[in-house]
Amino acid sequence: MKRLPLILFLTFLTAPVLAQSADQYFHNGAQFFINADLQTSLNYVEEGLSEYPNDRKLNALYEKLKEEQEKQQQQQQQQQQEQQEQQQNQEQEQEQQQQDQQEQQQDNQEQQESEGDEQNEQQPQEINPEDLQSQQISKEEAEKILRALAQKEKELLKEFKKKKSTGSAKHEKDW
Repeated sequence: MKRLPLILFLTFLTAPVLAQSADQYFHNGAQFFINADLQTSLNYVEEGLSEYPNDRKLNALYEKLKEEQEKQQQQQQQQQQEQQEQQQNQEQEQEQQQQDQQEQQQDNQEQQESEGDEQNEQQPQEINPEDLQSQQISKEEAEKILRALAQKEKELLKEFKKKKSTGSAKHEKDW
C-alpha cells in the first residue's frame, strides 16, 4: 500500500511530460516558423488545434501561418510568371536575331549576285567582226558624239570649280 501513493504521484508527474500543452504546441510552431520551416510549423499548430481547438493563441498563430503560406505561394507564382515572360522574351529575341541573320544572308547573296552581274557586264566581250559592221556609225555621228562628250566634260568642270570655291570660303581658319 505504501507504494500506491508513490506510483500515483509519479504518474501525475510523467503525464504532463508525455502530453503537450497548448502553449508547447504554440511555442514549437512559432520556433519552426522562426527557423523558416513553415510546413513543419503548420503541422505542429494543426496537431495542437486537434487537441485544443478553442485555444486563442494556436488559432491566431494558425491564421498567421496560413497567411504566410498564401504569400509564399503568390510569390512563387509571380516568380514563375516572370521566368516565363523572360523565357518568352529570350525566344522572341532569338527569333528576331535569326530573321535578321537570314535577311542579312539574303542581302549578301543579292549583293554578290549583282556584283557578279556587274563583273560579267564589265568583262570585255568577244568582238565579232560581223557585229562591228552592223554597228558602225558614220563619221558625222561620231563627231557629234565627241562634241557632246566634250561639252558635258566642260559643264562638269565648271560645277566642280563652283563647289570648290564655295567650299573653301566656309573653311577659313579663325586664328
